[in-house]
Amino acid sequence: MMAMLLGPAAAADEDMASEAADISPVTAERAPPRYADMTAMAARLSGWTPEAVADVAGILFEVPADGLPNQDALAEALLDGARPFDRRAGLAAQALLRLAGWLEFGLIDQDTLELRRLGEDEAAMLVRRLQAALETGRIRAAIDESRPQVRDYDILRAEMLRVLALRPIWPHIDSGASLGPGDAGVRVDQLRARLSAEGLLSHDWREGQAYDTRLATAVRRYQGRVNLSPTGRLDQITLRQLNISPEQRIAQLRANLEQRRWRTRQLGYRHIWVNLADFRLEAWEDGQLAREHQVMIGGQASSTPEFSEEMQYIVLNPWWGLPSGSARPRFQSIRRNPRIVNDRGFRIFDRSGQAVSVWEVDWSRWGRDWPYRLSQPPGPTNPMGEVKFIFPNRYNVYIHDTIERDRFVRTRRDFSAGCIRVRDPLALASWVLEGQADWSRDRIDAVVAGNTPTVVWLDRRIPVHIAYWTVVGDSDGQVRYLHDLYRRDGRVIDAYSSAFQRISAEPAGFGSDLSGRVVSMRH
Repeated sequence: MMAMLLGPAAAADEDMASEAADISPVTAERAPPRYADMTAMAARLSGWTPEAVADVAGILFEVPADGLPNQDALAEALLDGARPFDRRAGLAAQALLRLAGWLEFGLIDQDTLELRRLGEDEAAMLVRRLQAALETGRIRAAIDESRPQVRDYDILRAEMLRVLALRPIWPHIDSGASLGPGDAGVRVDQLRARLSAEGLLSHDWREGQAYDTRLATAVRRYQGRVNLSPTGRLDQITLRQLNISPEQRIAQLRANLEQRRWRTRQLGYRHIWVNLADFRLEAWEDGQLAREHQVMIGGQASSTPEFSEEMQYIVLNPWWGLPSGSARPRFQSIRRNPRIVNDRGFRIFDRSGQAVSVWEVDWSRWGRDWPYRLSQPPGPTNPMGEVKFIFPNRYNVYIHDTIERDRFVRTRRDFSAGCIRVRDPLALASWVLEGQADWSRDRIDAVVAGNTPTVVWLDRRIPVHIAYWTVVGDSDGQVRYLHDLYRRDGRVIDAYSSAFQRISAEPAGFGSDLSGRVVSMRH
């Protein structure tokens, strides 16, 4: 553990340097990946029995719950006693290895969104796991081990089965004007039917009944569930959300299940999880949810990216080193009204790190080789607030406090310039520094009561995972479909649907393996 007390210029330099250090592009060449020959790898699985082949068939019948391509035809072929057993065992080996790969790493590649191919090391790891399962008769347990170890994966699997069953009777609401208390008619009846299907309204309503307080409450609950403003009125954005078809919901569920399969399997004994679409931060410890915090995220023009990095230190009473995009318009304002510098507490530094008076700025260099940067010391007007959590990354995105705390009352909280603003940040800082000598909550409070910037390095780094998931399962087993604020779902859904259809169109459900060769079920 180490804490550093920083003076004004040094603090600004430290923050700016730590952020700039991670934006240099990686230029080192990487060796091309070595892909596995899936047919050869599957052939290593030995010790097949009729019971084991039947177990694989039973598992394949269940894969629609995982949002994966239907494998019923292949499962039926494995149970077809008219086929030679050695052929059925060979097909079972290939099907089992391919399914384990899909569950462990995903059907498509996270970066390219193309069909994912297993690397040699990945396939070898799965073969070892599956061979041990064959020897102990625990094939289903091995497949369960390949599923993502995130808390809501099984909740989403159950939701997939529910939507598949509900699809034939999915209620629809006709388009039209917004609805509110006092309105009546067919569209109000349709709204009640739709909310009843969502489990938000009991089924004991009557046709023709007016839009009443009970219905408004159900609408408000639905709006809160999907992170829309809870007005209790059926406005146009709520209507569009309610009228998402079952086919669209299934595609969205499939994509979200796939996104779970992309996540780092070892999230960390102590880690922080942020779901941007849910405006929520979670602190996890030993598989248990330790803390939850509301967050603000970037607006659509400055959307917060998705990535994973390790938190290395926190800064109490941080300086704000303005990024170039924010500094330039402020310099223009300062040029028109130099008093802004003193009014807002800004500091101006030249390239050498020396403080410069606003009256010493050489405005003739504006637009060419501008040598100045703008910073703001700790204080009541500093947008960083009282604490900043640093996990160096190429996006220069961090978690920090805010002076606009009153905006946390809003349901939709996309107010930042890209960073993540957290509610009750000192409680999060206390959790981050838990067990670290001399950094009790009282000590944290004492430091932030002053205005001295203080850096506290973590004894143990904490992984920070930032995701964008529009379907989430809560601890009570309920599923919430969130508003796609950044409109990121479409690209993933389209890519996954394309890969899904390609696999589903293969002859008899098993046409090509991940190495690209055709593997026919027929003999």
